[in-house]
Amino acid sequence: MTLRTKQNAHTCALGCVVHCVLVAAFSMKSVQGAERPELTRIFPAGGQAGTVVEVEASGKFPVWPLQVWSDCDSIRWSLEEKTGKLKAAIDSNAKPGLHWLRLHHPSGATAVHPFLVSNTFEQIEVEPNNRLAEATLIDSFPRFVHGVLSKRGEVDMYSVVLSAGQRLVATIDAERLLHSPLDATLQILDSEGFVLAENLDHFGLDPFIDLIAPRDGKYMIRVFGFPATPDQTIAFGGNDAWIYRLRIQSDVESLPSMPSLVGHKTLTLEADQATSRESAAWIQPPSRIVGKFEQQEQKTFLRFEAKSGEHYRLQLFARERGSELDATVAILDAQGKQLSKQDDVGNERDPDLRWKSPADGEYTIEIEDFHKAGGKNFDFEIAVCLQVPDFKLSIPSDLIQATVGKDVDIEVKIDREADFSGEIIVSLEGELEGMECPSVKSIHGSDTAKKVTLRLKSMVPFQGPVRVIARAVALGDSARLAQTEKEKPIWLSSVAE
Repeated sequence: MTLRTKQNAHTCALGCVVHCVLVAAFSMKSVQGAERPELTRIFPAGGQAGTVVEVEASGKFPVWPLQVWSDCDSIRWSLEEKTGKLKAAIDSNAKPGLHWLRLHHPSGATAVHPFLVSNTFEQIEVEPNNRLAEATLIDSFPRFVHGVLSKRGEVDMYSVVLSAGQRLVATIDAERLLHSPLDATLQILDSEGFVLAENLDHFGLDPFIDLIAPRDGKYMIRVFGFPATPDQTIAFGGNDAWIYRLRIQSDVESLPSMPSLVGHKTLTLEADQATSRESAAWIQPPSRIVGKFEQQEQKTFLRFEAKSGEHYRLQLFARERGSELDATVAILDAQGKQLSKQDDVGNERDPDLRWKSPADGEYTIEIEDFHKAGGKNFDFEIAVCLQVPDFKLSIPSDLIQATVGKDVDIEVKIDREADFSGEIIVSLEGELEGMECPSVKSIHGSDTAKKVTLRLKSMVPFQGPVRVIARAVALGDSARLAQTEKEKPIWLSSVAE
C-alpha cells in the first residue's frame, strides 16, 4: 500500500469516527429533546409468582425503548422491540401484593403504575363476553382474572359452576389497588339471569360479594361500572383505562391484622351485651374489642375514663375484614351529648376517629351501622388507644419535575398529631450528586408549623427515586417518610433545558 493510500485510509477511518460521534451526539440530543413519555395504563396489571407475563403499555412514547424502574427486585422487566410491549419475569419467591412500575428516559418520566403479584393462577378475560351466552368460563378457583371495560356501556360476564351450599367469594380490585378510574358494580346471577347478590362499594369503591349457592348449577358474575370521579354519566361507562382484577375464591383471604397494642386487653362481646348506654362495657385503653351486630338497629356502647387534654384514636375494622357492617363511631359525654362522630374516611368505609378529651370524666363510645342493618356477617373489631404526640408529612405529587440550572420548590405539608410541638427538620434524600437542596425546619407556632418548602437546584440531568424525610429530636431522631396520594413512591426527573 502506498503512503497516499495509507493516508486516505487513515482519513476515511477518522471521518467514520467523527461521523459516529456526531450521530451519537445527535441521537442523545434527540432523546433529551424529546417530549416526556406518558403511561396511561399497563395491562394486565399483575401476574402470578413464578411466571412470565406479557404486558401492554398504553400512552405516548416519543422514544422507544425506555428504561424501566421497579421497586421489586424479584420482578425482572424487559422491553420488546415493538413500542409498548414489555415482559415481566416474576420470581417464584416474589412477595405477593402491590408493587410499582415507572418508565423513564433523559427527557422525563411517566406516572408510576401499580403491578399486583399473587400466588394464584391468573388469566385475562376473553372477549366477547358481554352477554350471558358469551360468559367467560371459570372452571376452577381460586383464580384472578384481569379485565377492562374498554368502551362505553360495556359489561363483562363470567360463569362458574357451584354445588348447593358451596361458598363463592368475589372481589373487584380496581380503584383502590390499581388506581383505575372505575367505580365498579359486581353482581352474581343465577342461570336464568336473576340477580342473587349485588354490591357497589365495599373496599372503598371496589365491590365484594360473599355468597352461598342455593342450589346446584351455573352462576354468572357480571361486572360493569361508572366513573370513579362522578360526572353527568347515567349509563354504564368505559374506556381503555378502566382496568380491573376479578378475584374468585371459595373463602375470604387472610384478613389485615389489628394494630399492635402494647399491654392491650381484648374484650369479646356477646350478642346481647353492651347494647345500651346503661349497659355499656367498661374498657381501659389500650383495648381491643370484638363484637357483632346480629339484629337490625342494634348498637354497641363502650365506656372509659379520660383526662383533660388526652388524645385518643378509635380505629374500627369491619369492611377491611370482609364484614358487611358500614360502621359509624361516636363519642358521647356523661349526659349522652355527642361530642364527635365519624363515618367514612375518604373512600374507605371503616371509621378511624381521632379525639381530644375536653375534660376529666367518663365518656361513651357508640358504634352502629349507618343503615341500621344487622345480620350474621356484621362483625367488627375496634382498637381504642391513647395517641401520643407525633407528626406526619406529605407532598402533593409523587413526580418532582426539574430543569437543569433552575430552582424548583417542593411543598411539604406537616400534620402535627396530638399537639406535637417539637422542631422538625425536613430534607430530600437519594443519589443527589450534582444537586443542591438544603434542609429546612418546621417550628411550632411559626409560619412553618404546618408547611415548609424545600428548594431544589439541579445542576445535572437526573432520573431516579428520592425520598422526602423528616426527623425530630423530641422523637429520638427517627425518620418519617413523606406520603403521597395512595402512597406512590417519589421520583425526581431533572431534564436539560
